[in-house]
Amino acid sequence: MERIIVLDRVPENHPEVSKEDAAAAWSHCIACTPAFDKDPDRYIAIGIDDKGRQVELVVIRKDGGVWLIIHAQTSPQHDIKSRLGFGRRRS
Repeated sequence: MERIIVLDRVPENHPEVSKEDAAAAWSHCIACTPAFDKDPDRYIAIGIDDKGRQVELVVIRKDGGVWLIIHAQTSPQHDIKSRLGFGRRRS
């Protein structure tokens, strides 16, 4: 069974995103990619929280099915959206 843990610093750094918001966004992830430049177990993602907001996330995969959310903010930054394929025009 997977567990989600949100660091206390997430709402401290971004008070508009509660721990519950961050966990909900990860549970409703709409785009995710490994952040190989940092750590193969680190992911950047965008998810939708229970308020319907897009939330940018940085999550680390730990042993035993644990996901540790170390960063969450809304609205996602342009570079994160671009890296995850948002905003690309289709021909």
